[in-house]
Amino acid sequence: MTDNKLNKDEKQSELTKYRDLVLATLDYYLENDVMHIKTADFDSTEHYKGLKIQTEENYQKGRLKRLKQWFRDLTEMQAETGDLKFNKYLQDKTKYDINIFKSYFQRVNKVIEKGKITTDNQFYDINMMVDQLCQTEPVDNTKIEILNKLLSEYEQQKS
Repeated sequence: MTDNKLNKDEKQSELTKYRDLVLATLDYYLENDVMHIKTADFDSTEHYKGLKIQTEENYQKGRLKRLKQWFRDLTEMQAETGDLKFNKYLQDKTKYDINIFKSYFQRVNKVIEKGKITTDNQFYDINMMVDQLCQTEPVDNTKIEILNKLLSEYEQQKS
């Protein structure tokens, strides 16, 4: 894969992967009432169904760049809002080892390794992780305790 050139098999594999990821993302949107918008001129359900048809067309025409861009665009909100359930949904639905939160988890792990929160952004990331860990089965009480200790120390330092 030098010079970003994919051979025919690699391109087909990537096309299939990104088609599956885009379709799974659209399914996630269709299955979640929070994502539904209906006005006089717009119906998100119809919009997402139309995007699914276009996704298949892009797949058939070999438009890998477009599928990758759609995936980035469609998952941007989940990454920004920290919708960690979405990442698990993608993994379960597509069986791809994907992690749209890779940088988020790396930031959290750096704070844990350092043993100290030093910025409000780190505080936000750690707080979001604790919320997520409390809702995930099985509950990782050890990690939650470590993160809560870091949050508490940062709050004491700020006051």
